[in-house]
Amino acid sequence: MKKVLIIILASFVFHIVNAQDIHFSQYNYSPLSLNPANTAAFNGDIRVCANYKNQWDKVASPYRTYAASYDMSILKGTWKKGYLGAGLQFFDDRAGDAKMGLTQFNISVSGIKEISTNTNLAIGIQGGFAQRSIDFNSLTWDSQYDGMAYNSGLPTCEVGSAAVNYSDYSAGVLWNYGKGDMYSTANDAIRAHIGLAFFHINTPNQSFVGKTDRLNAKYVFHGGVSMGIKNTNLSLCPDYMLLIQGSTKELTFGNAFKYNLQEASRYTGNIKGRAMYLGIHYRFADALILSYFLELDKYAFGVSYDINISALTAASSGLGGIEVSLRFLDFTSPNTAKTSHSNTKFL
Repeated sequence: MKKVLIIILASFVFHIVNAQDIHFSQYNYSPLSLNPANTAAFNGDIRVCANYKNQWDKVASPYRTYAASYDMSILKGTWKKGYLGAGLQFFDDRAGDAKMGLTQFNISVSGIKEISTNTNLAIGIQGGFAQRSIDFNSLTWDSQYDGMAYNSGLPTCEVGSAAVNYSDYSAGVLWNYGKGDMYSTANDAIRAHIGLAFFHINTPNQSFVGKTDRLNAKYVFHGGVSMGIKNTNLSLCPDYMLLIQGSTKELTFGNAFKYNLQEASRYTGNIKGRAMYLGIHYRFADALILSYFLELDKYAFGVSYDINISALTAASSGLGGIEVSLRFLDFTSPNTAKTSHSNTKFL
């Protein structure tokens, strides 16, 4: 009976915390969890991303989230004014003494098509396999108290772990615009995007006890702009993200200041580009997010910290969570920069 009650309670907790969907403050550095249409929608041929988040460590047993993704372009340079994309994604999220968790593998495919000289449109779909779980062996039980104190050697009268498996499907669309030169001799470029994603289209059943407990569909609205300040090394990069899932809503918005440390050589490739970003974002009624990113040629590193400003501040002392991201971009095709769709550059 205890086990059933805990499963029901855990299912309720999953529901009120937005079904424990993974949650990154650096959402642009986890592109396939932000929008399936982000698959292969980048400047390059191959992209690898990795993310780690540790949240609420000072309040209780923390949330720890790990994610990794790989996506690549297909038929770039051979399909006139367009190409295809494919991607893989993995993430794992654990929280609390019961190690309530979500592990998921996704496959994404996309199509990116030029619709005018400076704009393109990407459409992506995503499908995957997910498992939610609880580890009962990590909990303590009344039966393990011997009348004087807790005794871990006593039987729990509870066995094993609970898990539920389900398939999960999502889709999205992404509009991109790009114009101008990003080099500091001009730095008059404008890059912009607007995206809409629809996650958990099939509203899968996530109940641990055999009943119906549907995972709410999630809508993601996001966008951003990169605007160079002419004849300087500085660019402004405002962006936003709005999540709606059932009765839960989350709005994050802010700006990153980009400074070009070194221009990449335009023809020889012997000089590698370098840039850094300082960002400040606000997650409405929850946290202030400070971030730093460093780009070194193909590689990028980002670190951010959530400063809690919600009603939980009394318990958290303003401490939220640290997040780290890594990204690798590569050009495998010598014809990538020569394709007809390359007029539109991504952020």
